[in-house]
Amino acid sequence: MVVVEAPEKSGALITVDFAADHGRDVFAVPGMATSSTSAGCNRILRDGARLVRNVDDVLEDLRLRSRAEPVEIQQSLVLDEDERRVLNVLTGEPRHIDDVMEASGMALPQVSGVLLTLELQQLVRNVGAHYYVRH
Repeated sequence: MVVVEAPEKSGALITVDFAADHGRDVFAVPGMATSSTSAGCNRILRDGARLVRNVDDVLEDLRLRSRAEPVEIQQSLVLDEDERRVLNVLTGEPRHIDDVMEASGMALPQVSGVLLTLELQQLVRNVGAHYYVRH
């Protein structure tokens, strides 16, 4: 959850408390110390929310940044042709399942099954809203 602006008493802060209680990441954009609409953000930053200066802060913290060098898979897994095809389409950048489907030339049910298998093998990760990254 990213809070951009929140007064001291706001619904956003209730949601922050709920998210924190459920182990969700909470991010906040700092605001002017004298601004009443930034008081909530500044408080949750003081209380431990992660600072957001730009999108890179969030991507880095969630480990969604692309890596400069490819990571070698250290497990000796036997992948079938479909699994290799889908895995080769994915990188460290989030890619929507529709894009994976198009790039792999496979039908949606087939891609969904392969992605699930690769997730179970911890080779890919669903980062939400049907976006996947190579693990």
